[in-house]
Amino acid sequence: MHSRFSSHASVGRSGVHRPRRQPSRTGDSGRQRTTNIGQSVTPTELGTLTQGLDRFLAEVVPPDSLWAVFVRSVYAHARIRHLDIAEAAGLPGVVAILMGRDLGLPDLQASEDEGGGAFGIGRPILAREAVRFAGEAIALVIAADRATAEEAAAAVEVDAAPLDVVTDPRRAVEGRTILFPERGSNLVVDRHDSYGRPATACPESVTVEVVNQRIAAAPIEPIGMVAVPGERPRLTVWCGHQAPHRLRDQLAGLLGLSEDEIRVRVPRVGGAFGLKGILHPEYAAVAGAALRLGRPVAWLSQRREELLGGTHGRDQIGRITLAGDASGRILRADVEILANVGAYPVHGGELSGSTRLMATGPYDIGHINVRTRVVVTNTAPIGPYRGAGRPEAAYLLERGIDAFARRLDLDPAVVRRRNFIPEAAQPFQTPTGAKYDGGNYRAALDEALRLADAKGVRREQRERREQGADPIGLGIGVYVDRAGGGVTEGEHARVEVRSDGEVVVRTGSQASGQGHATVWSQVVADALTVPMERIRVIAGDTAEVLRGAGTFGSRSVQLGAAAAALAAGKVVDRARELAAARLEARAGDLELVDGAFGVAGVPKVRVPLADLAADLEARGGSLAAEEDFLPRVLSFPYGVFVAVVGVDPSTGAVKVRRIAAVNDCGRRINPRLTEDQVVGAILQGLGQAMLEEVVYDEAGQLLTSTFMDYLLPTAVELPEIRLGWLETPTPSNPLGAKGIGESGCIGVPQAIVNGALDALAPWGVADLQMPLLPDRVWSAIHRRLAGS
Repeated sequence: MHSRFSSHASVGRSGVHRPRRQPSRTGDSGRQRTTNIGQSVTPTELGTLTQGLDRFLAEVVPPDSLWAVFVRSVYAHARIRHLDIAEAAGLPGVVAILMGRDLGLPDLQASEDEGGGAFGIGRPILAREAVRFAGEAIALVIAADRATAEEAAAAVEVDAAPLDVVTDPRRAVEGRTILFPERGSNLVVDRHDSYGRPATACPESVTVEVVNQRIAAAPIEPIGMVAVPGERPRLTVWCGHQAPHRLRDQLAGLLGLSEDEIRVRVPRVGGAFGLKGILHPEYAAVAGAALRLGRPVAWLSQRREELLGGTHGRDQIGRITLAGDASGRILRADVEILANVGAYPVHGGELSGSTRLMATGPYDIGHINVRTRVVVTNTAPIGPYRGAGRPEAAYLLERGIDAFARRLDLDPAVVRRRNFIPEAAQPFQTPTGAKYDGGNYRAALDEALRLADAKGVRREQRERREQGADPIGLGIGVYVDRAGGGVTEGEHARVEVRSDGEVVVRTGSQASGQGHATVWSQVVADALTVPMERIRVIAGDTAEVLRGAGTFGSRSVQLGAAAAALAAGKVVDRARELAAARLEARAGDLELVDGAFGVAGVPKVRVPLADLAADLEARGGSLAAEEDFLPRVLSFPYGVFVAVVGVDPSTGAVKVRRIAAVNDCGRRINPRLTEDQVVGAILQGLGQAMLEEVVYDEAGQLLTSTFMDYLLPTAVELPEIRLGWLETPTPSNPLGAKGIGESGCIGVPQAIVNGALDALAPWGVADLQMPLLPDRVWSAIHRRLAGS
């Protein structure tokens, strides 16, 4: 498949440096036509956001709402004996204190491992007989105001018998403390898979063990919900959610309502990253309370509550053995995955399946064995977080590639080139079953090294070693992403041209800061040849949008925008026939320019789309079309990140000086937004590599419950960023677009850690675990200096 480079942008402390680009105009029979696709159009959403005109969840709470606060367990593992609510219930303003038996809602059902069976472990909406992690909700206090609800929640006395606690997944495997005694084990998945042809003799091998530490999504806006009962519909739910139709269906099933009895509305969302794409049990409790009391109920979690009781990401231990020959060719990989899904495998169980699928990344490794174990522990449940299983695979593999190169005393870039799947072999099916749709990994690596000035870095590295100065290193992180989610779930769009010239686009995709409205407008405006200003995009309302799957897994443009493009194409086809009848011409002789049809070569006689819409509206119809786009295949965007890293051996401080990135996300509809997505993902990937970690003590108590303890990257940590691009359009959708939003989370951590290890190679440091906090790096250096 054809690939090409496009210009790169440089990002520094002052932001992204790019020329202002305007939509291009191309001639069409002497008339001008605007082309928006491929242009860096400024996001239309920025206007209301920067002016403070957008409404987030806290701003849609009805004035007569009751307030909900959850009573949460202080124990990580205990049997519940009794709840004393007398004092709390007697406080003025307390309306109700509800327990699990009061709500009468079924348990949330466990997720499934890809290719495996159901775990058979449900999660109660409110804990009943036992609690299994500190922060699990036990009761729900409803009061006239938030302060009273908080006071009453603190007054509820929980009589519980503490049980032994297990937080380490390795100890969980041993089974000395079991969360669900009826199962007899903490293992919820234990499977062995062997893929590909058996390898020949492999004289060289290396083994690496890595930890993808537990991290938090930490969006600016915490999770919450406002539930408003009524007559039609019986319940309106406001929630910052990535998949409103899915949430509607899930709530309907739990509450015993039909889907048309619930309306889910999504206000502006202050970040999501997977955390807001799932059904939290608190959602069902709040909705059930609103129906029970017949009053609006609002629950807005606070930061500590979300860090304590919300889902976390990652938490996977990986072990890889790469075996091959002295030339650097890798012939076999043996992979072990140990995934901790926390107390309940409701949302995190399938993530290890993504790790297994992507275990060979961009490399032609003919034989791979994978053992996957998933365990429960007395920690908060794991859920999807930006990347969701793919960063774990890429980090493990790329750390292994560097170790294999060091063992053979070869350049890590050389080893990668010798093992890349050739561009000529694309499309390519990996041994694990991933069907790659095209890519030129060698070209991406070469360009990323050029952007990073690898030759200059190596020269400076040698000079620093000779002078005894603080060392620098260069690290590579290559990734292939599994994107789209379009195998079983498609996406819906409806496009309607109205008689006043407005074009209304309804989409099942839900934005949380990505700029959907702008991209959808670009796509539809081009199809209809109308100005973008005429396009209005509606999303996040199940009463306005017929159906939808939502936004997750880097699927939005390639499914949601593609559905809108296809629906707009249907509108054009229908309008063409109507215009042909009015103009008494053959449909094939008509051209659409500036939103009007005319006979080619006869520019003076034209029929605007709005006029055709007016004719239909007068007869009770509409100029509209729908599309449910289900490609039944995934796309596989890829990229290379190169990090230039400095280390101060005297303190262990690590500083990322530069990150160069070359990504291939297929056709870029809006280059500015793809750049913004990559920069945001880079910062989150840097956060995992350098700062972020959810930490529990041995008693299962969370030690990182505020942003004073859980460290997030800021603008101070943002290094110089140099971006480059390849474009390999995917055949899986009409736009040729792949995903880009999760790129940095998948590729950056290993680039940074490999860079730090490269810098410390003269000290003999061969292993560092994330996050690269100064004390950890200092200890690793001095262990080697001490000869241990």
